[in-house]
Amino acid sequence: MKIEIDIDDKYRETEVVIRAPKLTQDIEKIVALMRMINMQIGVKDNDETYLLDIEKILYIETVDRKTFVYTDDKVYESELRLYEMESELVEQGFLRISKQSIVNLRKVKSLRAEIDRKIRVTLQNGEQIVASRMYSDELRRKLGLK
Repeated sequence: MKIEIDIDDKYRETEVVIRAPKLTQDIEKIVALMRMINMQIGVKDNDETYLLDIEKILYIETVDRKTFVYTDDKVYESELRLYEMESELVEQGFLRISKQSIVNLRKVKSLRAEIDRKIRVTLQNGEQIVASRMYSDELRRKLGLK
C-alpha cells in the first residue's frame, strides 16, 4: 500500500482519494475509520445533554424501552431507539449482536463460544456481553474470524 500526502495552501478542504484495483477488507476498514473522525452522537446524563465521540462507545443496549450507551467509565441514555443507532453506526464499525445490543467492534478484546452457540464477548475494559446465536456468525465474519 502506498500513501501520499500533499499539503498546500491552495487546497480549500481536505480530500482523501483511494485508488485500488478492487475493494478489499482493508479499504473498507480505512473508510470506516475515516468516517468516524469527529463523529458524535447526542446522549444524556441526568438533565445534561452531551455530544459523545463514537470511538469512546463500548456498546449500546436497550433495557425496558430505554437506550443506554456504555463507555469505559460512564453510562449515558439516548433518546434514539436501538435500530436508529444501528443505522447511524453500522458504517462506523458497530454491529448488532442481539435484539437488545450493538457493539463497537474496535472495542472487542476476545470471544468465547458458549454451549448454546452464543458468544461471550469480552471488551477492552474487561466487561462481558453476550452475542446471540442469530448474530454470532456475522460477528465472527466482521472480526475476520470466519
